[in-house]
Amino acid sequence: MSLGVIILDLHYLEIFYEVAKAKSFTKAAEKLFINQSAVSIQVKKFEDILKVKLFDRSSKKIKLTYIGETLYKMAEDIFEKVKRAEKEISRVIEVDRARIAIGASSIIAEPLLPSLMKDFSSAHEEIEYNVTISNKEHLLKLLKEGELDVIIIDSQHITDSNLEIVSIEKGPYVLISSQAYLNVEDIEKDPIITRNTIPNNNKAIEVIEDRYGINFSTKINVVGNLEVIKGMVREGVGNVILPYYAVYKDIKKGDFKVISKVDEVKDGYELIITKDKKDLSQITKFINIVKNHKIVMESTRH
Repeated sequence: MSLGVIILDLHYLEIFYEVAKAKSFTKAAEKLFINQSAVSIQVKKFEDILKVKLFDRSSKKIKLTYIGETLYKMAEDIFEKVKRAEKEISRVIEVDRARIAIGASSIIAEPLLPSLMKDFSSAHEEIEYNVTISNKEHLLKLLKEGELDVIIIDSQHITDSNLEIVSIEKGPYVLISSQAYLNVEDIEKDPIITRNTIPNNNKAIEVIEDRYGINFSTKINVVGNLEVIKGMVREGVGNVILPYYAVYKDIKKGDFKVISKVDEVKDGYELIITKDKKDLSQITKFINIVKNHKIVMESTRH
């Protein structure tokens, strides 16, 4: 029997995978509803067929060999795809209508998602959907596990051969404040709220300082929720530089004033899907709606 045929034997692979995942023969047996000795025998038989050692038995703890680690990563990818396929089939059986599960990070959800979903619902009444708002790491996990069909997050560098990334047109950063300034240079006297973990934010601050020959003497670094940052600006704690798409609604309502636009630094958001779902009609329709959703940048004084 060749190695290729063995890898396709999901029976052996699943038992090995559950032992490696749980790092326990006992827990794997409980998960698979078979006794522990059967698990041990099947793993040993799998090793004999492959003619390799998958577990280092010289250690008291369950420890994978190098080959075992490699096979575990392959198995993890295989069973993630199987899980996604099972959920997709169940979804099709349960409802006749198409359905899409959408995830979005908070920086996207608050300013953009309501209008996006309004456009989508109007154009495609036949498609049901649900929405999950969470952080990027959790959304990526749910996407890979098949819980979500598509996620929308602010741009970040992702390298994963199983994922398809659709970049949306990028817009400028804007320096915003709750008050007006007769002279832009006067803004350096007030605190600037920074987001040190966002490289583009740091670049945008440098552009403003160089453009107007100023130096922000008081910087307040905030890590986390965008709404907290915007709330601090509303209360007059400080000013901030943010992507236009994240604050355009607040600007239109008059909560914030655009002091200066930073065309030199742009930021956008991106749609991410798993490649095995990229041709599903409901996902294609959603992507097209997002691509055509334009945010017009209003003119500013500076």
